[in-house]
Amino acid sequence: MKRPRKRRPKRASKLAAVAASAAGPSRGFSRDSSVADVASLADADPLADARIRPLLERYCGLAGVKQAALGSDHVKLSLPQAEQPFFRDRERLSVAFSLDALERDPDAEIAVLGSPFLSQLIEAIRTRAARLSLGLIAPSSPPATVRESFRAPLSPRETGDDGGVDLPIPVRDGTVQSSKAKLAVHPVGRLVARIVLRAGAGVEEAVVESDVYDLAAGARLSDDLAGAFRDLEAGRVEPADPADAGKASTVPAREPVDLLRLLLNHLQEKSAERVAARRAAAEQALAAELGRLDRYFESILKEQSDPEAIGTVTALAERRRTEEIRRSQVKAVVHPVQLIDATVLMQRAEWQLESAHGRRAPFSAQRSLSGGSAWVLACPHCGRSPTALVICRHDHCGCEACSSRCSVCAEDFCGDHGIAQCRVDEQPACDEHVRVCPSCRLQHCTAHEGVCAEDGHTACSACLAPCGSCGRVVCNRHAEQSGADAPKGSRRLCTACLKYCEGGTNEPVGADEVTQCASCSKSVCTAHQAVCVVDGQVHCSRHLRRTDTSRRLVCGRHRAGCVEEAMTLFASDEVEQCPVCGKDACAQHRAACGYCGRHVCTADLEQPSRRCATCAQLATIADPPEHVVTAARAVMGGGAPRASRAWRIARDKSHLVVELDLGFRRKAVFTVRHGDQVPDSVVRHSLLGSKRRK
Repeated sequence: MKRPRKRRPKRASKLAAVAASAAGPSRGFSRDSSVADVASLADADPLADARIRPLLERYCGLAGVKQAALGSDHVKLSLPQAEQPFFRDRERLSVAFSLDALERDPDAEIAVLGSPFLSQLIEAIRTRAARLSLGLIAPSSPPATVRESFRAPLSPRETGDDGGVDLPIPVRDGTVQSSKAKLAVHPVGRLVARIVLRAGAGVEEAVVESDVYDLAAGARLSDDLAGAFRDLEAGRVEPADPADAGKASTVPAREPVDLLRLLLNHLQEKSAERVAARRAAAEQALAAELGRLDRYFESILKEQSDPEAIGTVTALAERRRTEEIRRSQVKAVVHPVQLIDATVLMQRAEWQLESAHGRRAPFSAQRSLSGGSAWVLACPHCGRSPTALVICRHDHCGCEACSSRCSVCAEDFCGDHGIAQCRVDEQPACDEHVRVCPSCRLQHCTAHEGVCAEDGHTACSACLAPCGSCGRVVCNRHAEQSGADAPKGSRRLCTACLKYCEGGTNEPVGADEVTQCASCSKSVCTAHQAVCVVDGQVHCSRHLRRTDTSRRLVCGRHRAGCVEEAMTLFASDEVEQCPVCGKDACAQHRAACGYCGRHVCTADLEQPSRRCATCAQLATIADPPEHVVTAARAVMGGGAPRASRAWRIARDKSHLVVELDLGFRRKAVFTVRHGDQVPDSVVRHSLLGSKRRK
């Protein structure tokens, strides 16, 4: 019995052709690119990019994946053992290309940009198809001499031998030291990539392709040469025999990093409008989020009184703002899928340039022998046609459009070795004189660099300013601005002079604007402090209240109440202690006793006799205490009262009230404080009336 023949594996070069045919003209960084009309999906609601299905079909044909059509917009895949690891070790899976198909089979994988299935498919292709080499593009014209082929008017040759070639572009502040011409083989190609654009919470994704570029010179190919490249890629023409290049030297491609930067710049230019729309939407969302954060942390700060807690909350608020600002920046993540390249026979002219500062750089021009015959002079940095060449301080050259002159050292540099604008004066600076300010995190030149007095670190001059209190120069990170409603107005304050008024809403103020509260010893600014009318000391607004009747400010220690009006607030000097009951009473609820002369509360004053409760309880005593007798001698003018005189005494909260009979219906009523021997008050009563003596 014959054994079944093993199927020959597909060549990797054939599998590599899958990615090349899938991408049509770039539609930018979007998931919502318009979908081409596909006959098989005419009756369905298409979701997928029109390039995804051809990509899948070519992959299946070359990788040995069996397809079973379940509908015009629905297929079932049977994966061989070698392909299953790329699709989560599944042997079978179904793929939907429309919403209708997804409704019929909810377990199907949806083939749209950003879906897990597309990521798995691209990873399976990239594993063995990262590069597709097409071969040599057939020359269409015989090579001419370089000197004969330069028909455009040339600039005067600055230096070089008679066998050299004039450089038709001026060199800024430099000279041409040497030149030569030769035949060379240049690599050309284009990049297919998946690009994810993120800005804030928005994400856009697309499979895009670049134009065809000279991978050695960094210049975009002419339309006719790019057409010859696409004919070779599509298989409409065969590649030329490598022997046709003869002894022409091979020029290597540029470094992958340079190539990627060049191709991405091209894709960025094509998608500038869509990127701007994404940036505008992100900025609008950022403004709303920052406003929400400010309101949230402002409410938290109002509840804090401890300076350490205030500093912690402020630092957290600043960190959250920084995180949101960075998250809202437009970022593109590029996943290269495939580099499709070929080679072209070129005529090449090379020049060696030297600047006035002694920097040396090469420059070259080339003319393709396949397609057009025009010479291409492109900037090695940006790929555009230069009007003048500039030699970078790192020994390569660029055009005037992508080069600048350092405002510090006056040397020229390209866009990769410096900044176009200093954060302070918006002037360019080379990488040697560029610094990053630790305060604002922006780049600036060394000419606008200063030192922060807080800890000696450097910062840009835009972030440095003197403290409004002590005059020390500090950066924004170590300074805070007081509000316009502060006692001395809005001022910049360093950490040493910064205080938080704890008598208000913890607003920042200067150390020269605060005083310690006599009640709580916390710092309080002059706008939130006042003086207690009783003790004359400074208190914060939290510890001062106005009395209800006189509206005077009193602190907590000098507040008092009236026994007759318990809910009314008085100052301590607005009430007096009733000598009878010992309770405080205001002037409105005090009155003089008509017998002992003391001012007592109205509750202890009997009507209509107008005598206090103590005088109403006077009782006869035969043997008065010694200290009462001593006080009586003072009342009598030094003489001792007669033993026959009647004594009546009553005791209350603060005094002994003594009634002494003087004869002839005269009486002397005096009061003695407990523990004293000196009369506190004396009132004499007679038929002629009452008279207070003391």
